[in-house]
Amino acid sequence: RAERVAAFLLLTFALSWGFHLLIAVTIGHEAYLELGMPPLDMLFPAFVALILRLFVFTDSPIHVRRYHGKPRWILYGFLLLTVVYGVVTLLGLLRHGQAAVFRGVGNLLTTLWTLLVFFVAGQSSEKELEQAGVQLGDTDRGVRLALGVVAFFALQAGLNLLLGLGQFQGQVERVYGIPVPDGLYPLALIMAFGLAVTGIPLSGLALVFGEEYGWRGFLQDELVKPGKRQGVLAVGLVWGLWHFPVILSGVHTYPPTVLGLGLGLVFFVLWGFVQSYAVLKAGSIWVAAFLHGLVNSVYA
Repeated sequence: RAERVAAFLLLTFALSWGFHLLIAVTIGHEAYLELGMPPLDMLFPAFVALILRLFVFTDSPIHVRRYHGKPRWILYGFLLLTVVYGVVTLLGLLRHGQAAVFRGVGNLLTTLWTLLVFFVAGQSSEKELEQAGVQLGDTDRGVRLALGVVAFFALQAGLNLLLGLGQFQGQVERVYGIPVPDGLYPLALIMAFGLAVTGIPLSGLALVFGEEYGWRGFLQDELVKPGKRQGVLAVGLVWGLWHFPVILSGVHTYPPTVLGLGLGLVFFVLWGFVQSYAVLKAGSIWVAAFLHGLVNSVYA
C-alpha cells in the first residue's frame, strides 16, 4: 500500500508542481489566469490515479485486462481529455494572444467529456458503474449536502455583512459577462445565483472530478484502511500541500506568505473532512465533485 501511495503522490506532485514551474518561467501566473482557461493541474490527480489503476496495478478492479464494462469509456475518455487539454493549454501558453480561441476549445473539450459521462451512465447499469467506481450513490444525501454548502456560504456572507467584515459590491454592468439593464438587475442576480448552484458546477465537472477522483477516490481509499479519521486528515494535508505553488504564485484566495500557506492548509484540511464525508456517506465520487464545483462557484 505504501508503494502505491508513494507512486501516486510522486507522479501527481511532479506533474502539478512542474506545470506551475512552467507557467512561472514562461508567461507568469497572472497572465495564465487572464487566459481564462480552467487550470490543467486539476486534471492531474485523477489522470495519475487512472493510469495506475488501469494499467499498472494488476489487482485493480478496473485494470484493462479485468474490467470491460461500458463505464470504462468514462475513464478512458478522461485520460484522452487530459492529454488533449494539456496540448491545448501548452499552445495557449505559447500563443497567449489568441486566448479566446484556446479558452473556447478547452471549454468544448470538458463539455464533451461531461456529455460522455451522462450518455455512458444512462446506458450502464448501477452494478457496472459501481464496478468502475463511478456510481451515483445516495443522491438524496448528496442533494442535502449541496443545500448545506449553499446555506453555509449564505450564512458566511450574511455574518460578514452584519459584522462589517464586507460590503455589497453594488450594481455592475455585467453579470457573468452579460450586459444587464438597470431595471432587470435584481432578476439577473437571482438567475445568476441559480446558475451558480447548478449550471456552473456541472459545466466544470471534469476539472473537479480530476481532483476528487484522485484525492477522495484513489488516495482516500488507500489511507482510510488503518483508520478513517487519520486517513481523511492525511488526505486533507496532502490536498493543502498540493495547493502551495498556486498560493505562492499570488493568484489564490490566500496571500503568498507563510501565514497564507498556513491558513490555506487549515482550510483544505477542514473542508477536506466535508468532501471526504460526502464520499464516505453518499458512496459516490460525483457527490464530492459536485460539492467541490459548488464551493468554487458559490464562493466566487
